[in-house]
Amino acid sequence: MAAASRTAIEELQHCFNMTDQENASGTNSQQQAPAPVVIRQGGNGLGTVVAALIIAGAAIYAINVWSTTKKETAPGKNLEQGIERLKEAAGQAMESRQ
Repeated sequence: MAAASRTAIEELQHCFNMTDQENASGTNSQQQAPAPVVIRQGGNGLGTVVAALIIAGAAIYAINVWSTTKKETAPGKNLEQGIERLKEAAGQAMESRQ
């Protein structure tokens, strides 16, 4: 019985070690070469869409910062001119009192 079970185990090991071609034909002479590894380049364009969204967001952010900065500097200039006018008017008022 031990010899019979050993033969069955060897037979199973042999079956598991055979390729599909050997299982189909039962011969070892015609083995197929494994399929070549194919590396596909390109994709579905998702990366391009994400890159375009990032660039558009950066442009919108830059325009927003630029316009906010421009709005903040314009009142500063007007305020500075107003202070200069007040100084001149105060100086003229003091001169006219003397």
